[in-house]
Amino acid sequence: MVANWHNATLAFAVGFPPLLQSLLFWIFASLVVHVCQRLVEHTAFSVDPSSRRISASQAALCIGCIVWALDVVGLLMYAELAHHVLELVPALSGLLIMAVSARLTIPTLSTSSSKARIVWAGAWLAAGMLAAHFTITWGHVQSFSQVNGLAIALSMATAVGIAAYTSIRHRSAKLSVLTPHYRTQTWEDKVSCGAAILVLHWMLVNTFAPHSGNPHGESDGIALLVIVLVFAIAVAMEQMSNMRWDAGRQQLLRRGLSMMRSSASAQDAQRDMQLSLIADHLHRLLHPENLALHFQPIVDFQQHGVQFEALLRMTDKTLGAINPETFLLVCELQGKTAEVDRMILRNALDSAKAWQARGLADMAISVNVAPITLLDERFAHWLREELAQRALPPTTLKLEMTEHAIIALGSEMVTAIQDLSTMGIAVWMDDFGAGYSSLGMLADLPIAGIKCDRLFVRKLPQDSRRQRLLRHISALAGEFGLSVVVEGVETVEELQTLAAIGLHCIQGYVFSKPIPAANVPDWYHTHMLPQRAVLQASLHPAGSATAVVHTPFSAPRAALAPSSTH
Repeated sequence: MVANWHNATLAFAVGFPPLLQSLLFWIFASLVVHVCQRLVEHTAFSVDPSSRRISASQAALCIGCIVWALDVVGLLMYAELAHHVLELVPALSGLLIMAVSARLTIPTLSTSSSKARIVWAGAWLAAGMLAAHFTITWGHVQSFSQVNGLAIALSMATAVGIAAYTSIRHRSAKLSVLTPHYRTQTWEDKVSCGAAILVLHWMLVNTFAPHSGNPHGESDGIALLVIVLVFAIAVAMEQMSNMRWDAGRQQLLRRGLSMMRSSASAQDAQRDMQLSLIADHLHRLLHPENLALHFQPIVDFQQHGVQFEALLRMTDKTLGAINPETFLLVCELQGKTAEVDRMILRNALDSAKAWQARGLADMAISVNVAPITLLDERFAHWLREELAQRALPPTTLKLEMTEHAIIALGSEMVTAIQDLSTMGIAVWMDDFGAGYSSLGMLADLPIAGIKCDRLFVRKLPQDSRRQRLLRHISALAGEFGLSVVVEGVETVEELQTLAAIGLHCIQGYVFSKPIPAANVPDWYHTHMLPQRAVLQASLHPAGSATAVVHTPFSAPRAALAPSSTH
């Protein structure tokens, strides 16, 4: 074969197919590209490893079958091959090669964020498909010693180009979900690829010179072709149907997991794409330096100490600003929750130690954690060691969990919270009242306090029913010895109403938006200490119920990310 490589300009022995056959093949090829693109999308939009593995396996089988069928059907276009018989063993061997090559490359083509890796995987897929074609047409070749070098070079370049182009266009369409206008792949792309496949197929059949053929057994060859073609189409249709059911199953899974960490967010196709994009880049994002923390003060008018809630803020050069809830949901689906929680806790404790060195003593930080983190039997010991390394007392740290997670896990969670309470680390119920509260559980839970969701504060000064509800919650919490924090307070009127109710532990933009960790000590010494005396006098004025409170850091809530998670 090497000795005859100089025959690169060998004349094409098989002519280009007639117009009608070419048009029909073009349409079929464009539809195959469409189906393959949908299968790759479904694999790419899966987030958890098990779903990605299952989707990739099913997509590879389906793509292998329909591309094999396309290749075999194309052989009928050429008059020079009309009397050739499709032999069973080479045909099925080609199907196997095509399916295996797709299985090895589809995961990279569907989820990789690197163009170089996409091109490399596209080259491997193209090589596998060419090998499958040569195996299928084994009985058609007159001599493997005569190779059309130009045809094989152009075939390989075209095959790699089609695979790489469609994958990069898929990557570009996926990234466009980060912009205001999502741009999906167009039919122009698919029709163009269909035309390229038509030319590619013609070049492939001219790679080796075909022999004159054997008319015997023609009917058996056509019967075999029809049977396997029907099988390939059936597999493709079944998989396309299964994708819709699987997409619904994955949405239910994500909705359930999101309730374990925070309030449920709206699930739609665009958010699914955002989840998959974060999953593609998770190996790069999951480092302590990428998990920036901002801190929002929790002001208690009856005590001199101050608390700060740690809130996760993430910005990536490719993905831009990343919603913390979405990032944490991806970590949950990828089995990385405990790992990311420990990174965030280390960052928060490092911040507390740095503040201590700058004169900010007698303070505490609260960090939202997932149930799986607390349920790890080694977590309490790990946390004790982290505090000891920084010479921080256990009272420095408070852990928050949503009521969904605490109530759903019952006795197991009670035991874990009791272990932490024994160490001196308080656990709070976050977002109380935002979901399906179970008041009966409050008698059994060893929690230190509850954080009332900002829904309670909506139109609070004008809503007497909300005022009565908060008054009863305050009384109930007092009966159980629980502290109460009200979050989401934005206006002075809301602050004064809460003070009249008897709630004195407040978090919200009325005091400050979340502050970068390095700026917390300056903010505390500049604003918190001078404001404390003013606030106490304003909220409990002599002979006046309408004193004005001046707060320097009021900001509209809509301008910032929600504060219900890290």
